Amino acid sequence: MDELIYGVWEGRPYDNRRRPEGESPEGLDLEGFMSFNSGNPVTGFVGPQGFLIFDNRVTLAHTLWRYYERTMKLSCGRCTPCRMGSVVIAEALEKAAKGEGRAVDWELVMEVARQMRETSLCGIGLTTPEALIGALTYFPELLRDAPAQPPVKHDFYAVATAPCIEACPAHVNIPRYIDYIRDGHPELATGVLLEHYPLVGSCGRVCVRPCEKACVRNKVDAPVSIKDLKRYAADHAGAPIEQLFIESEKPAATPVSAHVAVVGAGPAGINCAYHLLKRGHFVDIFEAKPHAGGMARLGIPAYRLPNDLLASETEAIERMGGRYFFEKALGRDFTIDSLLKRGYRAVFLGVGCALGQHLGLPDEDVTAKGYLKGLDFLLDIEAKQTEGVELELDGDVVVVGCGNVAMDCCRSARRLLKNGRVTVSYRRTRASAPADPAEITAALEEDIEFAFLTAPKRVLVEDGRVVGIELVRMEETEPDASGRRGVRAVEGSEFVIPCRYVIAAIGQKMDGSIFCEKDGIRLTRRGTIEVKDDLSTSRPGVFAGGDAAAGPTSLIWGMADGQTAAQSIHEWLLTEDTGFIPRRRMTAMIHDAKLLDHCPAPRAGAVLPTPRHHVAHLPADERIHHWEEVEFGMTDAEARREASRCMRCYRLFAAATLLPIPGKSELEAL
Repeated sequence: MDELIYGVWEGRPYDNRRRPEGESPEGLDLEGFMSFNSGNPVTGFVGPQGFLIFDNRVTLAHTLWRYYERTMKLSCGRCTPCRMGSVVIAEALEKAAKGEGRAVDWELVMEVARQMRETSLCGIGLTTPEALIGALTYFPELLRDAPAQPPVKHDFYAVATAPCIEACPAHVNIPRYIDYIRDGHPELATGVLLEHYPLVGSCGRVCVRPCEKACVRNKVDAPVSIKDLKRYAADHAGAPIEQLFIESEKPAATPVSAHVAVVGAGPAGINCAYHLLKRGHFVDIFEAKPHAGGMARLGIPAYRLPNDLLASETEAIERMGGRYFFEKALGRDFTIDSLLKRGYRAVFLGVGCALGQHLGLPDEDVTAKGYLKGLDFLLDIEAKQTEGVELELDGDVVVVGCGNVAMDCCRSARRLLKNGRVTVSYRRTRASAPADPAEITAALEEDIEFAFLTAPKRVLVEDGRVVGIELVRMEETEPDASGRRGVRAVEGSEFVIPCRYVIAAIGQKMDGSIFCEKDGIRLTRRGTIEVKDDLSTSRPGVFAGGDAAAGPTSLIWGMADGQTAAQSIHEWLLTEDTGFIPRRRMTAMIHDAKLLDHCPAPRAGAVLPTPRHHVAHLPADERIHHWEEVEFGMTDAEARREASRCMRCYRLFAAATLLPIPGKSELEAL
C-alpha cells in the first residue's frame, strides 16, 4: 500500500476507506513509514501520538494487541493503573484479535485506559493508552467486530525509548540505570551501562551530556544529573570495572568466530573490540602509543580523568581475551594489506585525529618559541607527567578557541603557571561557545580571563619568541534565515595582549599520511575517512569510526561508533554484508518524523520542582596547584535523591510489517 487507510493521530481521526483522495496528518511525512526494511511494507505504526494503518491485510485489533503486549511487559509495576491496566487492555485486545471482540466490555476497557493515562507515574502508563482511546472513540467497530487474524508471517518491532535515550549516541537505557540507582543497586545500574561500553567510570566523568539537553525535566526545573549518576554507578559497583570481567566469563569461541584487527586503542577502537569479543570473535588491538586510551588519555587532563582509572577500565579487553600490541603504528609498522594477509578477516580503523592546527594567520612563524598547537600542548603535558617531569609556564598565556580542548588547555596552563595570567580569546559570545558550559564556569572560577567577541589577527614574534597577540574586536550581525547570528570585525578595534605563549586550540585533524595507495581507503574533503552509514569504508572488510571518520568528537560519540562498527563487522563476517539492524531503522523513523521533538511537559502539579544536585568540587584556589581530580562523586543519599528526579519519560513506538524483519534477535530494544 502507498497511503494511509485509517488512523487516529494526535487526537484527530483519519478515515480514507471511502474517500477518493486520501487525507493524512499535517506535517507528518508518511513516506518514511512506507517500508521498514527493503521490500517489507509497514502495515501499521503505533505510538504515543496514536496509530496509523496502511494495509487492510492486518486488523487494527491484532496490531494494537501486539503493542499492548509490549506495554504490559514494560510496566515497571510501581503504580496500579499501569500494572493492572496494561493487563486488562492486552487481554481484551487478544480476544478481539481472535475474533471474540463482542465478548469484551469495551466501556470498562475505555475507563481503564483513561485512568491509566491520567494517573500513571511514568511515560509508559501515561502515553500508551492514547492509541487505544483513539481507536475506541473513532473506530470501535474495528475492535468489536474484528475477524480473527489469519496465521501469516506478519512481523512487529517495538522500541521503548525516551528523549534522553535518543539523544545518547550509544542509546543507553538511561531511565533504567537511574531506576536501579534509586532502588539502591548501583551494581545493576553499571550492568545496564556495560551493555554498551566498558569505560563507564571514564564516561561518567567526561561525557558531554547530550542526554541532559534532551531531558524533559528541563521543562520543570533542571535536567537530571545523568552524567554524575553514571559516575556514581561505576564508583559504587562493588568492584572496579575491569574486575567484573573474569577469565571464566570470557565468551566462548563459536564456529563463526573470526580474527579481527582494531587499529587504535581510543574509545572507538576499545568499544569495537569490546562488542566483538562479546560476540566470541578474536580481537587484536594495535596502538601507536605505549598505552591504551587514545585521546581520552592523551588529551583529557588528569584533573578531569585520572589516568589510572582509564587504564583500569581498558584492562577489561584483556580479561575478555583481547590482546594489545603497543607502539605499533599504521603506515610505519604495518599496513591494511599486511593485516589482511596475516589472516585478519576484518579491520576497524579508530586512528583518531592526532594532528593539531595553528591559526593560519598571515605571515605567522609556526616555529616561534611559545607558539603552540592545543593538542600538542596537552600531549606534551601527559608525556612529561608520565615521565615524572615537572613543567612550568613563565609568563602570560593566550588560548585561542573556546571548545572543550581550549578549556583543557587554559585550565592546564593555569596549573603550570609560575607567574602571569591566562586569557581565552573567542570570536563569538559565551552563549555560542561549543565548550561544555560547566567547563567555562570552572575556568572562570580558576581566575582565567575570557575575551569574547575577539579574533586573532597576528601572532607577534621577536627574536624567535612570542611576545604577544594582536586581536580585533568582533560584533554580531543580524540573524540570518535560520536565526543564527554571524560575526564581523569592528573596523579600527585592533588591540594587543602581550604574552609569552599563544596556544591555538581551534581543532585537530587526522594524519592522512598513515595510508598508502594500496590500502584503498578514500578520504573526504575534510581529510577524514569516508564511511557509509554502517561505517564500512571504500575497501571491503575495512570499517572506521570515531574521530577518524567524523572529525574531532567526544568520548561518547567515539564509543557509539565502536558499537555500531562491531555490529556491522559481525554481520560482515557472517554474510559478507552488513545486514539490517532494526533499532537503527526505528531510530531514523523517530528522528525523521520528529516523534519525540514535542515531548510534552508534565501536567501542572504532577511533578514538584526539585533542585538538581550539583557535585562538589575542590576549591579553585586549591585545585589550581595540583592535578588531582577536582570533582567529588555523589554519596548514596545524594545519588538516590537525584535519581528520584527522573520522570521515566518512556515512549513506546512500534511498527507492524507484512514480512519478517531480519536482525531482530541481534538487537532488540530494552
